[in-house]
Amino acid sequence: MHIPAVAARAVGPTRRRFLAVAGISVAGALAACAGAPTETKHLRLSSWNIPLDLQSYQRIADDFVADHPGTSVAVEVTTGQFHQWFITRLAADLAPDIIRITPQQIGRYAANGSLVDISAAVPAAYEQDYSDAFWAIGARENGLFGIFQHTDNFITYYRRDVMEQIGVEPPRSLEDAWHWDEFLEIADEVRRATGQYAFGFGWSGSETAYRWLPIIYQNGGAFLGEDGETPSMDTAEAVGALEFGRRWYADGLVSPSNMSKSGGGDVARNLFLTGQIGMMLNNPESIAQLDEEMPGEWGTAPMIRNTGEASDLGGNALAVTKSSKYPELAAELVAYLTSRANVIRFCHDGNWLPARSSLTAEDIEYAANVDTMQRFIDQGTTIPIEMVRAETGQYFSSLNMVFADYADLCFLGELTPRETSELMMEAMRSVTER
Repeated sequence: MHIPAVAARAVGPTRRRFLAVAGISVAGALAACAGAPTETKHLRLSSWNIPLDLQSYQRIADDFVADHPGTSVAVEVTTGQFHQWFITRLAADLAPDIIRITPQQIGRYAANGSLVDISAAVPAAYEQDYSDAFWAIGARENGLFGIFQHTDNFITYYRRDVMEQIGVEPPRSLEDAWHWDEFLEIADEVRRATGQYAFGFGWSGSETAYRWLPIIYQNGGAFLGEDGETPSMDTAEAVGALEFGRRWYADGLVSPSNMSKSGGGDVARNLFLTGQIGMMLNNPESIAQLDEEMPGEWGTAPMIRNTGEASDLGGNALAVTKSSKYPELAAELVAYLTSRANVIRFCHDGNWLPARSSLTAEDIEYAANVDTMQRFIDQGTTIPIEMVRAETGQYFSSLNMVFADYADLCFLGELTPRETSELMMEAMRSVTER
C-alpha cells in the first residue's frame, strides 16, 4: 500500500450518503416512508484506514445502492494485525461481507474456505482486461476468490544532483533498465558521491520481506516451484540472487539499518530524503513526501533487471467472506467496484495504480507525476506469474517469515548464501509438508 499523493475531490454530504452510512438504503427509506414493508440487505466492506479510500469506497457503494433498492452498504476499517483480526471475526461469523486483502494474504483464506467463489457474478469479459499474473491472484481451479482492484510495484528512484555529479543518465524504458552488474558499478560511484551509502530498498517491516523476491526471479530463480508450494531456494539461480544481496552490504552500498526486519517505517525513503543515499528501489508510497520535501530534485527509472525482469507484487484485491449472509449480492458489489469505470474513479481519487491492463495514466488523469505513474503501470507488466503463484499460495504467510529470518542473516554476513539456502529450504519444507 502507499499513501495517496493527491487529495480526493471534495464531495459534500448528501442525503443518500447519510442514509447509507447509517445503514439505510435510499430506496429502503422511501419505501418505509410510504408504509411499504421492506427488509434491507445490509453489506459491510472492510478496508485499511486510509481516509481517501474509505470515502471513495462509500461513494461508489452509494451508487450501487441507488441501483439496488432494498440494500445498504457500510464501509468500515480493518484494525490491528490483519490475520488476527480476520481469524477472530471469521470464528465468530462476524467477518465483513467484503474484505480488502493483499495478494500475499489471499491464498491462505481461499484455501481454507474463508472466501467464497464469486465467478457467477463476474462478467466473462473482466478476465480479458487483466494480465495472466494479475488474474491469477484470485483465480483457482475451483473458482474465483477475489478480483485484483489496484496494484503497486518497485521502480528505481534517484536524486538528480547525484546523477549529475557522477555523470550518469538513468534509463527511461524497460528495455534499457540497468542490469545487476551495471547497477552495482553505478552504485559504487553513488556511494562515493554521497560519502555514505549508495541505495536503499523499500521494506517497511518483516511482513514485507517478500518485496525482495523479485530479485530471485530476475536471476531466473524461484522461491517456490511451478506448483506454488515446493520450496526452490536451493537452485544456483536462487543462491546467486542471495549472493547479489550479500554484496549490497559487504560492499557498503546499503546501510545495515535498511533490512526487512529493521523496524517500522520506510528506512530507505528516510535515507533518500536526507541525502545519505542517492538511489532507492521502492514503490509509489514515497511520491507524496518526495514532492513535498524535495520537489523537482528526484526522478525515476525502471526497476533493475538481470537475465529476467520482475518487480514487487503490491496492491489489493476484493473478496467475499464466508460470513456474508448475502454472498451473491456481495459478489455483485465486488464486480461493480472493479468495473473499468470504477477502477478509474478509485485510482484517481487515491492515486493508485490500476490492475486492469487497458488503463493508462492518461485514463486515470492523475493530478501530478503522470510520467512516473505510467512508469509504475508499465513495470507491472514484468511481474511473473510464477512469482504470483508463490506469493498467493496457502502457505505464503508462514514462508514469508522464514524468508525474512534467513535473508537478513545472509545479507549481514552471519550466514553464507549457500548456508542460507540449505537452512531456508529445511525451514520452508517444515511449513509446506506439515
